[in-house]
Amino acid sequence: MTVEEKKEVPLGMREYYPNAADVFAEALLENGTEMAFGVHGGDLWKIVDPISRMGIKLITVHHEQSAVYAAEAYSKVTGKVGVFYTDTGPGTGNITSALQQCYLSCSPALGICGGTIIGHERAFTIQPSYAEPMFSRITKWTQRIFADFEVKHFVAKAFKDAQSYPKGPCVIEFPLAAMTGPPSPPSFASLAASRLYRPRWRAEETGKPLPSPGGDPELVERVVRMLCQAKRPVMFAGDGVHWSGASAELVEFAQMAQVPVSGRRLGRGAMPETHPLHFSSRLHRQVIPECDLMVLIGMKVGIFDSTFGAGWPKCIQINESPEHIWEYLDTDTILLGGPKVVLKQMMECMKASGLAPPPDRGEWVAKVQQAQREADAGLHARALKYKDHKPVHHGWLCKAIWDTCEQLYRGMNRIIIDGFTISGFVPPFLKARYSGQIMDASEQAGVGHGIGMAIGAALGDAETSKHPVISLMGDAGMGNSGFDIETALRFQLPIVYVVTNNDGWLTGMKYQYYGKDWEALGQQDRPLGQAFLPDIRYENLSQVFGVHGEYVREPGEFRPAFERALRAAQEGKTAVVNVIVDPTLINPTSYGLAYAAGWGHIPWDELPKRGKAIRRFYLFTLPWDQAGVPPVAQPDPWEPVSEEEMTP
Repeated sequence: MTVEEKKEVPLGMREYYPNAADVFAEALLENGTEMAFGVHGGDLWKIVDPISRMGIKLITVHHEQSAVYAAEAYSKVTGKVGVFYTDTGPGTGNITSALQQCYLSCSPALGICGGTIIGHERAFTIQPSYAEPMFSRITKWTQRIFADFEVKHFVAKAFKDAQSYPKGPCVIEFPLAAMTGPPSPPSFASLAASRLYRPRWRAEETGKPLPSPGGDPELVERVVRMLCQAKRPVMFAGDGVHWSGASAELVEFAQMAQVPVSGRRLGRGAMPETHPLHFSSRLHRQVIPECDLMVLIGMKVGIFDSTFGAGWPKCIQINESPEHIWEYLDTDTILLGGPKVVLKQMMECMKASGLAPPPDRGEWVAKVQQAQREADAGLHARALKYKDHKPVHHGWLCKAIWDTCEQLYRGMNRIIIDGFTISGFVPPFLKARYSGQIMDASEQAGVGHGIGMAIGAALGDAETSKHPVISLMGDAGMGNSGFDIETALRFQLPIVYVVTNNDGWLTGMKYQYYGKDWEALGQQDRPLGQAFLPDIRYENLSQVFGVHGEYVREPGEFRPAFERALRAAQEGKTAVVNVIVDPTLINPTSYGLAYAAGWGHIPWDELPKRGKAIRRFYLFTLPWDQAGVPPVAQPDPWEPVSEEEMTP
C-alpha cells in the first residue's frame, strides 16, 4: 500500500525539530561567531549543519590541525574567539599539537569535539575519545557535557574565559547521544539552566574581551618617575600590547618619555619598526647590557628571551595578569593592569606631574638609533655577499623577500614564519608596521602551522587582498600540512607559500654533524640517511590543485617568480614558490650550547670538521686541554659548509 505524502506537514513529524544540537549554533551566534574551521564527521553533523544553516561560514580543511592553526591566526588578526570543530576519536587526537601551540601563544579559541558514547566508557568502543584528560594541560579548561541544556552556559563561559587575560583555548566535548533527537524535556536542571542563561548577556559586547583593569595610581606614578630618572631605559612590548590594542598609546608614551622600544612576538609592530625609537631583537645583546632600566609591558618572558631574561638589569613588569609576571627577574616594581589603560594612565601622570625625561636622554636614544642603522646596514651587506650563491642562500633570500614587500606593498604584508632554517634568518629583515603582522609557532617551535595560520589570517583580514599573506615554509612543514593549500585556493585566499626546499628535516645538520654521506649513522642507514627524496617539486601542486606554481633554482630567478606569485595571489589564486636552497645551511641558533650538546654524543673522530669547530667552541666545559684540542674561532652559521668541512 502506497502512502500518499501530505503537501503540508509541520516540522517535527518527519525530522528532529526542534533539534537538541541547534543550541550550539544559537550559542555561537549569540556570542558573535562568523566562521568556524574544522573537519566534520558522524558525531558532528548535528552540530555543524545547524551552524551553517544559521549563517556561520564553515571552512572545511583537510586535517584537523590546520583548523586549529587557522582559528588561532584568525583570533590574532580579528581579536575574536576563533572557533574550530573536530569529530570524536581520530579527529580529536589530530588537534593536539596545534592546540598546544594555541595555548602557548595565549590565543582565544573555542573547540567543539565529539566524545565517547555514554555507557561505552573504558570499553573497546568505536573511536574512543576523552578530551578532558587529553587536553587538561593545554587548554584553559576542557568540559564534557551530558545534556543540551548545558551547552549555552558553557559556550558563553568559554567566550568569556578564552578572552580573559592571559587568553587561551577552551574545549567543549559532547557524547553523540546528548545531541541526538529533540531537546531535553523540562526538568529541574533544564529549567534552572534556562532561567539563569542570558542570551547576549553583554549586549553588543557579548563575546568580546572583558574591560582591562587600570593600574594602581601610586605605582603608575612610581613607574613614570623611575623612567624619567633613568639614564638609559628601554621598553619591551609583548603580546599583551597587541591584545589590548595599545599600539597608539605605546607610540605616544614612548615619544613623550623618549624611551627606545623593542617588540616581541605579536608585539612586533606595535611600535612600527620604521619608527626612530624602535630597536630590533638583533640589538638586544648590545643594548641590554648598557641600559639601566627595562620596562616589560604585556610581556610573557620565555626561553627565547635571552633564556628567560638571564642577565637582564633591573626591571619594571607591567602586565594584565600575575601569571605573566616572571619571578626570576630583578624586579623593582610590578604594575598589574591592561597595557592600553596603564599607558594612558602613565601619559596622564606625566602631564599632570610635569615630569619629563632628563636633558641628556637624547644621547641614549641617538646611540640606540645609530646602533640600529649600523646593524641594518651590516645585515643587508652580509646578505648581498651571497646574492649570486648557488644554491640560493637563506640570508639573501630573506632580503629579497622583504625588499619586494617594501617596494610593492610598503611592508604591509602579514608574515607567517614556519620553516626551521628560515626562522633563524628572516626576523631581522622584517620591518613590521602593525602588531600581529608577524606570527610564528611561539614556544611550540613546531612546523606545518604556516599553512593553516595563513588561511586564518587571510580570512580574518580583508586587507590582505591588497597585500597578500606570505607564509615562509620549509619542505618538512610543507610535507606535514601542504594539502591544505587546496583549502586556501578553494576560498581564493591571497596567500603566497614560499617553500625553502633543502630536502628534509633539519637537513643542514647532516653537513655539520653526520658527514657528507651520513657516515655517523649506522651502515644500514647511510644510503638514504634522514633526508627526503631530492628536489621534490612542491610547485607542481599547481597541477594537482590549480594553484599558481613557481620553481626557483637560481638566485636571479627568485624576484621575478615571487612577483608573479604575488600578482596571482592578489587575483585570488593562491601561489606556491618552491625555492631550492643551500642544504648546508641551518638555523643560526643551532650554533650554540643547546644544539651542540644535543649532538654531543657523536664520536669526535666521526664528526665533520664544521661540527668539530662548533663543539669545541660551544661545549667549553669538556676537558679540551687534556684531549689536546686547541681553541677555535666561532664558526659562522651564514657561511655554507665547504666540501672539506663535510669530512672528519
